[in-house]
Amino acid sequence: MNTTFKLTSSRLNQCICPPDKDYVIYWDETVKGLGLKVYPSSKKTFLFQSRLGGKVLKISLGTFPGYTIDQARQKAKELDVMCTQGIDPRLEKKKRIAQNEFEIQQTRRKKILFADVWTDYLKANQTRWRERTYQDHIRLASGNNEISIGKRKTLSKPQPIYSLLDTPLSEMSGDFLKSWLDKENAIRPTSASLSFRLVRACLNWAEEQSLYAGLLPDKSIHSKIVKQSVEPIKAKKDCLQKEQLASFFKAVLDLPNPYISAYLLTTLMTGARRNEIATLKWCNVDLKWNTLHITDKIDDDGRMIPLTPFIKSLLIKLPKHNEFVFYSEKSCTGYIVEPTKSMNKVVIEASLNKLSIHGLRRSFKTLSEWVSLPSGIVAQIIGHKPSGTEEKHYTVRPIDLLRKWHVEYEKWMLEQANVEF
Repeated sequence: MNTTFKLTSSRLNQCICPPDKDYVIYWDETVKGLGLKVYPSSKKTFLFQSRLGGKVLKISLGTFPGYTIDQARQKAKELDVMCTQGIDPRLEKKKRIAQNEFEIQQTRRKKILFADVWTDYLKANQTRWRERTYQDHIRLASGNNEISIGKRKTLSKPQPIYSLLDTPLSEMSGDFLKSWLDKENAIRPTSASLSFRLVRACLNWAEEQSLYAGLLPDKSIHSKIVKQSVEPIKAKKDCLQKEQLASFFKAVLDLPNPYISAYLLTTLMTGARRNEIATLKWCNVDLKWNTLHITDKIDDDGRMIPLTPFIKSLLIKLPKHNEFVFYSEKSCTGYIVEPTKSMNKVVIEASLNKLSIHGLRRSFKTLSEWVSLPSGIVAQIIGHKPSGTEEKHYTVRPIDLLRKWHVEYEKWMLEQANVEF
C-alpha cells in the first residue's frame, strides 16, 4: 500500500484503514512531516511528525474534513521551522496558553471593585472584632437607609465610605483618595478621618491577600498628598463649669418632657455615654440594691454602677410604657434617640455657650476633681479602660466603695446647683 503521495481533498476522502490495523498514516510528499492518520472507524486526523533533540515529536493538528488540507500544510510548515530552530512547539503552546490565562486573570482583577474587597475584609475580621467595631464599619459604608424621625420616615444620607464601593481597586490612586477626602472634609471632617482610617486598614489587608495583591496603585494610601488631606481629630472641650450647674439644672428640670429631663441628668450624674443611658432597660435598674447595669462600649459584659439617691428619685417617677427607662413615643426604637434638640433648648435657657450630650460625660470627669474623686473610681463609673497594670489586674472595687464616693459627688453637685433634695 502506497502511503506517501500528494495529499488532496479527493485523495483524503479515499484514504481508508484496513480492519486488521489500529490505524494507517498517509504522508504528504509536498510538506515535510505532514500526515493523515486514519482509523478503522473512518476517523481522519492530521498530524505533524519531526525529530527534536534526538527524539520523535508528534503533534495532532485537527480532524479532517473540518480541518482542511491547506490549513494542515500551513501549520506543518510553521511547526517544522520551530523544530529546525530547536523550539519545542508543545512547550511554546503551553507558554502561550499560560500567558493568555494570566492576561485574562489580570483583566478580571483590574475590574475588582472596592466593594468586593470591603465585603471580604469584614467577613475575615468580624469574629475577632468587637460588635461595636464591626457595626462602625457597616455604618460608615451604608447608603440611603430608611430612618424614622417621629412619625415621619425619611432617607439618611450616604456615609463617606459608600461613595468608594463602586470604584475599581486599581483606580484608587493617591489623587483619587485626596479628592474623596477633600469632598468629605467639607461636609463632615470627623467622619471622614475615621472613614479613611478604616479604608486604609482594609487596603493594607488587601495587599496581603493573593487575590488583591498588586492591584492598588503605588503609594495610594501612603502618599503624602493623602496624609495631608486627613483632617486631625480635634479634642472637644465643651464642659459644664461649677458656677453653671445651677442654671443648667433649672433649665433641665423645667423641660416639659420628664423622660428627656431624667435622661440628661442621669447622663450627667453617671458620666455614661449617650447610648448607654438611652438604651437602659428597667430590668437593669435594681431599685432594691440601688444599682444600674450599664451596657459598656469596652466590656461586653457591661458594668455595674451605683444608683444614687437623686437619680433614683427621678427614675421612679417615670411611667413604664415599655422595657426602656427613657421611653419615647416618637421614636420607632421605643427609646430616646436624638435628644440634641432638647439639649440645645437647655443651652439657650441656661445661657451656656455650647454643650453637647457627650459634654455631660466630659463634665462628670472634669467636675469630679472639685471633690478629689479618685481617678480609678471615676474611670470605673464612666467605663474607661484601666490605664495601668495595678488598675487592670490588682484593683477590684466593690459596688459599695463606688457608692460611697458617687453619693458624695452627687451631694456636692446638687449643692452647687441649689437643688434641695
